[in-house]
Amino acid sequence: MADFGDEEEDLFAYDYASDFPESIHLLGKTLLNGRPVNETLSPLHQMQVLAAAADYRAPTARRPGKGKMLPTSDFEKEMEIESRKSAQKSCSRLILPKTKSESSDAFIRRLDAHRQAPEALIIPLTAPEDDMLFAKRMVAIKSSEVPNLLILPKTTRESASDFDERLETSKKTPSALVFQRGAHESGPQFKTRLAGQLKCRKPIIPRSAEEPEKGFAERCKMQVAVDKVIHPFDPKREDEHLYFRRLTANKEKSALVFEPGDKVAIVDAIGEEKAKKAEPAAAAGPAAADLMAEAEAETEAQNAVLRAAEEAEAKKLKEAEEAKAAEANEAERVAARIAEMKVKAAEAQAAAELEKNRKASFEFEQININSIGFMPLKKFLMERGVPKEEVFGAPSKFALQEVARKWGDELKIEWTTE
Repeated sequence: MADFGDEEEDLFAYDYASDFPESIHLLGKTLLNGRPVNETLSPLHQMQVLAAAADYRAPTARRPGKGKMLPTSDFEKEMEIESRKSAQKSCSRLILPKTKSESSDAFIRRLDAHRQAPEALIIPLTAPEDDMLFAKRMVAIKSSEVPNLLILPKTTRESASDFDERLETSKKTPSALVFQRGAHESGPQFKTRLAGQLKCRKPIIPRSAEEPEKGFAERCKMQVAVDKVIHPFDPKREDEHLYFRRLTANKEKSALVFEPGDKVAIVDAIGEEKAKKAEPAAAAGPAAADLMAEAEAETEAQNAVLRAAEEAEAKKLKEAEEAKAAEANEAERVAARIAEMKVKAAEAQAAAELEKNRKASFEFEQININSIGFMPLKKFLMERGVPKEEVFGAPSKFALQEVARKWGDELKIEWTTE
């Protein structure tokens, strides 16, 4: 279950740099009646604001409703508006109107996802997504039971395998939000964050531009046990030494949150640094740089093992997903073909019934072949169902009489000469 927690203590500004999800701007702007999204809120605050703005309850005979359905867009047809109204009645979160980038099929898929995950926050199809990638996102939403789930669309920074892996993580994680691949994350670093996210109830923010590899890995590992969202390394407010001190404070005081550069709060949590006595160079042991290089080499070795295992698992998941998608597409094609055949059969049956009823309604008509005109006879025969080609192929009214006789009693005509 998603746990937003009590975020009243997170009063400092979060700096996402280039990693703030653009699609949240679209969602927030729509839900907040055009007001801009505050990018400095923590991820949990962001989710609180969006969930509160999207809260909806349809009115019943026993209780009033809550919230108001979002207005229609210029891209919704009358039938699509009615479909959204119908879906909204069964959802507890507002459904965004159809956008310019959404096809009718994508819009229908989104409404279906809302019906099956009534508490989810769903962003419409967003470039560079196509209908296939969007369908995968909707499947991931429907397979998760996390309330206020928000699965972000694919970005240009993510490969297809990155996107698939994030979707799989979103299906299994107890967090309501899994960030897209960050601008400063390598493939292994992205996998490290997703591995930590699988166990974590709080979103893990992507690696910042200058965040040390060791600190990033430690932050992803620590976030599982920390109640608040740990801010990445921020060189504008802290140096690396103070950053590692902040991580230690987070580890020791897991219920608190620490702003980058807040030395007072960090000292209150873990105390002042103890001054180290100078030692002879011979007894000093390995240099700090050597220790850091050794730690980074160990981390890289672990990442290599993790990367190989995760790549094998990702390949299996991708193959299973592709097989599942192919099976679903085939089932959809068969169902569509059956539906089309049923419609055509029904139309043919209706036409046959109509023709049968029309012919049954004819009364016997006496026609004097000598007194009736050529054109009136042509018109009469066509009204009785004689094909136009046969009527226009007859050069005289006597030839028309022969055509009519071929049809026999079906035309209900009694010929006379008086």
